Amino acid sequence: MRFNPYDDVIVQPSTVSSVAINSLTGSSAVNGDSYDTSVGIESLMVHVRAEIASGSPSASTVAWLLQESNDNGSTDAWAPAVDNTGTNIGATLNVHTVAADSYARVEGIMLRNTAQSAAPLGGRKRYLRIVLTPTFTAGSSPAILAYAEFIGTPGNGMQLPVRTAVSNT
Repeated sequence: MRFNPYDDVIVQPSTVSSVAINSLTGSSAVNGDSYDTSVGIESLMVHVRAEIASGSPSASTVAWLLQESNDNGSTDAWAPAVDNTGTNIGATLNVHTVAADSYARVEGIMLRNTAQSAAPLGGRKRYLRIVLTPTFTAGSSPAILAYAEFIGTPGNGMQLPVRTAVSNT
């Protein structure tokens, strides 16, 4: 039973080394912590915010990408999460002159058909993470402050359908 509106929201920062706000430098991708969707969420949204770059670069962007894995990258390598058209879920934020936000709704939580060996597999894998990649043109030690988070709604306890390659009847 939920007693107030805040019981209907799950907010999970995508942290790197226990820090929610990241200072991005260079051009290497920064992997956020993974989020285990088996905690009972029904829907999920990704929110990414990047501030104006410091160090006076002539151009600066932050690209973000949602990745997924069945086992947190242990034996199932992290791969880009795709939408129903096969397009990677992510965006590029231009933060040269103004801070920017990006939002994406993620569907099919915990509905991945792991018994299938080929597409269409449907749904999402169990673990999700956000990867941030900065790019700069010129500047003096440029950096971008960025923040990424998962925002979801908890499940109501209703049993979701089991997706398998064979009938359950």
